[in-house]
Amino acid sequence: MESLIYAANGMYVFAYFMTDMLRMRILTVTAASCLATYFYCQPEPMLTVVGWNVFFITLNLVQIARVLRSRKMKRLNDSGAMVRSNAAAT
Repeated sequence: MESLIYAANGMYVFAYFMTDMLRMRILTVTAASCLATYFYCQPEPMLTVVGWNVFFITLNLVQIARVLRSRKMKRLNDSGAMVRSNAAAT
């Protein structure tokens, strides 16, 4: 069970070196899930710590949705610019 703590902290350290915001958020959600599981499965669950980790998981999931929406809008804008340039070329 202690391996969850080591895995979570390793993921957090690795997340500090990420340049892609989406990957960093996914990694932190995974790390926080490991911590929440660890602290919930203790003989006396530490529900305050679990609650904070659930909060951070939710926060990161909202940010993941924002990043994905932003990337989708950029892709749509780029494809619209390509259609306009193709129409202008003809």
